[in-house]
Amino acid sequence: MFKKIKGKLDVHTLEVILNSSNTMIVKLAGLIVGILVSIFLGRNLGSEGLGIVNFSNRLGMILLILTMFGFQNVIIKFIAIAKGKNDDKAVADTLKTSLFFNGLLSILIAILGAILLPVILDIWDGNQDLYIPLLIVFIMLIPQTLSRVYGAALNGYGKIWQANLVNQTLSNLILGICLLIYWQLDIEFTPISVLILYAISRVCLVLIVIILWKQTFLGKIKGEFNFKPMFKMAKPLLLVTGTGVIASNADTIMLGIIGTFDDVGIYSVAARLALITSLFLLVINSAIKPKMAMLFSDNKINKIRAMVQTVTKGLTFVALLFVITVLILGEWVLGLWGIEFKDAYNVLVVLSVGQFFNMASGCSGTLLIMSGYEKIHGYISVFSLILNIILNLILITNFGALGAAIATAITVILSNTAKVIIAKIKTGILTLPYM
Repeated sequence: MFKKIKGKLDVHTLEVILNSSNTMIVKLAGLIVGILVSIFLGRNLGSEGLGIVNFSNRLGMILLILTMFGFQNVIIKFIAIAKGKNDDKAVADTLKTSLFFNGLLSILIAILGAILLPVILDIWDGNQDLYIPLLIVFIMLIPQTLSRVYGAALNGYGKIWQANLVNQTLSNLILGICLLIYWQLDIEFTPISVLILYAISRVCLVLIVIILWKQTFLGKIKGEFNFKPMFKMAKPLLLVTGTGVIASNADTIMLGIIGTFDDVGIYSVAARLALITSLFLLVINSAIKPKMAMLFSDNKINKIRAMVQTVTKGLTFVALLFVITVLILGEWVLGLWGIEFKDAYNVLVVLSVGQFFNMASGCSGTLLIMSGYEKIHGYISVFSLILNIILNLILITNFGALGAAIATAITVILSNTAKVIIAKIKTGILTLPYM
């Protein structure tokens, strides 16, 4: 069976799939650990406590947009091209520039956030208890930024599964171990104590990823600060990545502000489950980015078309299978977190449908970025973000967590449809394999 499938794939698609296989194992391991951690926290903190933890972490994800400043995909692209040309100096220049710029930016934002936090909580009346949790989030920005820089460098250098290992899987594993230690020592589980463990896991992660990079890149060349070309590409990518991350986290943040942290806790569990399928898309995108960059550099459009259409066919099948599973077993799975989380069944169904369209559109967003249309992707992302915020404001007010799910699903469907159409117009490549 494997030999028959292998024989039907072109060399580039096969390379992407082989690179993705190790990454998928790593991601699945991280997914399993992450779900187990979430179940553990849900049963020990309840929906409100889990809501505070998830709200804080989602805010941290949005702040990472500012600290990374769109450099993540820039690092991947620059290092992938440099490695293809065996240019160790360009690799070293890219990493040094990003470490200096993004590292300094993370320190400045963390300090500024710590200073402004009391003022923000005075305006946001009734949430003074969030001071310590949010302060921890600002402190975590520094190690998170450094690990993202090194993770992107590993990705660009072709170490796909190692990059994915440090981005989420290893952090979840360290967190899970720390939670077990807490449990054995009979330490009380509170949002603050749990967020401290998140911070510890981030620091451990930085140390590990630095070791991984030193074992991967053996060049002894000292890099130079080469800011201008990276910053030029990063500006439109900041718009792309920034609006994308804000849009994916806006529902949770707005639920915490407009609704309750109980809503956040219940919704976040449904969102975590619905995003299981996006794991496959994230893995494929991680593996396909360096390959796309090199193929576009050689103007091999037909090979890119064959690669992305084959990949999309597999992604669509996985997404359809997941939606069917959710319809049948969704309520039972939610019950693992506790009886109160079963209320999220309708939320889970709506979000899963949205993710089906996300998967079925394939690598259209990555295609636009890697083919040089970052600005157009950015415009789509801005429109999607505005639409998402407007829909969340209207629907959360009236329907709570279900409203947030509907807003997110509509935004995902419309934005991905736009990416597919524009990618076809601009590159001549249709990511859909059935048309």
